Amino acid sequence: YMGVFAGISLFFASVCIVITFCSHVLIKLFPQLIRFIEEDKEKLKRWYESKLKSCYEGVWPLAFGVIISIAAITSIYPLVTNLTLSTDFPLYYRMSYLALGFFFLGISLWALIKVALIPLELTRMKLKVSINQFSGNGLQALGSSFLKMSLSIAVSFILIVGTAIVAPFEKNLIVLIWLGVAAFLIFGFFLVPQIGIHRVMVNEKTNRMFSFTHHLEDAMDRTLKDPSAENMQRLKELFEVQNHLKGMNEWPFDFNSVWQLLTALIIPIVLAAIEILFKS
Repeated sequence: YMGVFAGISLFFASVCIVITFCSHVLIKLFPQLIRFIEEDKEKLKRWYESKLKSCYEGVWPLAFGVIISIAAITSIYPLVTNLTLSTDFPLYYRMSYLALGFFFLGISLWALIKVALIPLELTRMKLKVSINQFSGNGLQALGSSFLKMSLSIAVSFILIVGTAIVAPFEKNLIVLIWLGVAAFLIFGFFLVPQIGIHRVMVNEKTNRMFSFTHHLEDAMDRTLKDPSAENMQRLKELFEVQNHLKGMNEWPFDFNSVWQLLTALIIPIVLAAIEILFKS
């Protein structure tokens, strides 16, 4: 069973690394927030700092970590006892690092829940949706940041899936269901917080298309009455602008990002399904 405990230890270590990585991603996101949030810079900075502190500092993250640790240790104590031949140092050692690992896992879960709420609160502010959007800039930077965090979480997910696959004890469908739930939650962490931003972007795109329509119709009427080269050129330019407006992103990420994350989540699940359903 040494491989199982080694895999679990790597998983807990990765959780601590991932939550630290996510904090750096969120800090680097602030310069981009200034680009698409029309608020006073200092006021926005104070608000954002308070949100990050609520994710990582204070009593609540510690309390959540203790609750998760106690609940997990209570539920897995019989299993760890059965997997440990000695009841002395090896058992106490394993229970100690498992308790510590679940404590940090609880803190991380609290942080991720609070992080997921930040984009929802951003929708209450005045957002500036740029026509020229590209990856890593403005609203697209928000999607890029959540992709980076989600992919880093997927690394921890892959480690725990690998541990479940190599575990020598009997596997059943319940394990696969829990792994599927975990994959669904990771994808939900990426997608759900950005739905509010998506609605803002769709609304802005619709408004711009609507306000532009009368310019296009006016130019078309002029061209029909007087199909001169000047009017034809004007109409052509307006159609190009219309196509550009139609091409405005409606999500703060591109769909290649979705495929990257889905690939990182689905492949481990498929491997686990093969191991559990066909080799057990």
